[in-house]
Amino acid sequence: MDHLSPEHVTLLTELARCQIAAHEALRASAEPRSEAAANFAAQTERATQDMLRRALALGDRSPVTDPLREMARQFGVTLDETSSDWRSLAFEALRIMLDVSRERERREVGTYDEVTPIFRSVMARRSAAPGAVLPQVVSQSHAPALAIPAATASVATSIAVPPMTAATTPQPATEAAAPLQTPVDTAATPTANADTVPAPSATPQPAAGDASPDTAAKDDDTAFRIKLRPPLLKNIDLRDLSPETREVVLTKPRGITLLEGIKLMRELKMAGYGDDFSMEQTGDADAGKKWTSNSGSKANVAEKFWVEFVGDVPFEAANRDHIRDALKILPELPFQHSKGKTKFVSQFGFKALIEDLEAEEARLEQQALELLDLQGDATEADREKAALDARIPRIRAETRAKHRGYIKSVGKMLYDLQLIDQNPFEICGVSNKLKDKWKKGEEKRKRVCWDDRFYTFLDSPAFQGPFDDPGEPLYWIPLIARLMGLREEEACQLGPNDFGTDKGIVYVDVKCRDANNVKTVDSQRRIPVHPTLIELGLLKLVELRRKHGKHRLFVNLTRGEAKKTYSENFSKKFTYYRKTNDCYWEGLDLHAMRTSFNSDLMNQDKSDAIRCVLMGHDPVDEGARSYAQGLTLEALYERICDVELDVSMIARPFDDTGRFRNEEKVVDFRSAAR
Repeated sequence: MDHLSPEHVTLLTELARCQIAAHEALRASAEPRSEAAANFAAQTERATQDMLRRALALGDRSPVTDPLREMARQFGVTLDETSSDWRSLAFEALRIMLDVSRERERREVGTYDEVTPIFRSVMARRSAAPGAVLPQVVSQSHAPALAIPAATASVATSIAVPPMTAATTPQPATEAAAPLQTPVDTAATPTANADTVPAPSATPQPAAGDASPDTAAKDDDTAFRIKLRPPLLKNIDLRDLSPETREVVLTKPRGITLLEGIKLMRELKMAGYGDDFSMEQTGDADAGKKWTSNSGSKANVAEKFWVEFVGDVPFEAANRDHIRDALKILPELPFQHSKGKTKFVSQFGFKALIEDLEAEEARLEQQALELLDLQGDATEADREKAALDARIPRIRAETRAKHRGYIKSVGKMLYDLQLIDQNPFEICGVSNKLKDKWKKGEEKRKRVCWDDRFYTFLDSPAFQGPFDDPGEPLYWIPLIARLMGLREEEACQLGPNDFGTDKGIVYVDVKCRDANNVKTVDSQRRIPVHPTLIELGLLKLVELRRKHGKHRLFVNLTRGEAKKTYSENFSKKFTYYRKTNDCYWEGLDLHAMRTSFNSDLMNQDKSDAIRCVLMGHDPVDEGARSYAQGLTLEALYERICDVELDVSMIARPFDDTGRFRNEEKVVDFRSAAR
């Protein structure tokens, strides 16, 4: 030990002491266990010794790296793991851990090399007393290997104990079945009363409550896995969990079920935890809200879908064939599964839902074919179209991959927390190559621009008046998106205090405050108000709301239940309005208006940095990112004026109602769009 510093000697001394003391404390407070379990614990120590011997032979210091780091942290010592002193320290630590494991092996089977301090004190006092007579110790032969002594003849029933040889690996089951008999000095055994102690059976019989050999072996295997990979519950704050889930993780170091695992994942993600549970984390309330808004639905589906097809079994015991069966069903889920419409809700399970949809498709196709037959001139192309029109849309490749990835991530979370030792849902992973293959068979959903159909949309009642409220969101929000490129939520949450002027140019601040939400840091921006919107009366609406002390321009918008955003509810109303007023076309939605604004800017072939500012996109380069402070509002205003739109056919909410085209019809679009 001369090659070690006194500081390192202290670390090694405390390492050995803590290892033995911790083991002894656990043994002292543990519940009674079977003899097989005790022998198995000793076998585990021998496996540990094997590993340490191999590490010593190879110079692999990784088994003691974490224990040494922890001891150094407690003593305030800094370890340089690149130095030769570290290598010497770690090598000695390997030897000490080997000695510790040998001592723990002896103690696992009840063998102690020294008497207890209390017993030593008693015997010392007894020896010092006059006339003390020490009891005679009867010599007994000892078993050559470490094992629990077999029961003596005075015991009513005998349990066969697997032998524990000095070998470093567990013996085959056929050898372990033979009971280990310890020789007993009959002279030292008191004569038993035949009336009170029954004679032992010729063949030991297991007690009625004993587990079968298979069960015992399974329990021993579980205990071994727990010992090698104990739960890492320190990586999470248990206070973030519900009482039920907290009890599960505290009482189930192994055996957590599929549903319990999915619920644990949900609660941790709702508390704002990240994806890497192999390291200590702290929850983030804002991240939790965002996850609930964007991904909470995946947890809802997982709780029902996977449990239906795999069963609420222990997570790592999930049958892989059952998982594969579920993966075959997953692509058949309807696009709107588990959403508001009753026909797409799995009231009786997802399999029943899919069967009902297939029957509905067959019925619709048959009706269409019968109608074609009545017409008499149907072609093969007409029949193919009838079959396609009857098809109920299924989930898209991206959604399918997300559902598969979610259940895989549940398994990864449980594995990182060391609550399971294998993740059977690894097979649910989806490579980009496989996802691209799925996408080849589905209709593309790229961002599209509005064409002349936008003027058909402007000819609908929402833009012709009269207006129940001059701040009707169905009128203003599409125009703001088309002429200024605001995202749906950015437009929905506008308030009168977001508007101002600078050098005579009216601007709007898109910001993250006053309960507002923006997509990214670059989404916060100041952009000029388009002159066409001013001509339509947007600033009059701003002054009206400011006069009445209103916090928002669109006072009747409400936040959605799931995402807690205004756009969640407005998007539904906007879709309903377009479908009921003959101006609905797939893909031509509100975001397509923002896409059209972006395309107008790109078609001018001017500064792309200004386009990114107006759109709220990431800067194109470091110059735009770090040196754009001098960009003036005048430059932005000049660029936004490049976007032109003919609005001559629509009414002005603040004009004389006599000019409105629909004088006889005043529509409250708040009720119409519900």
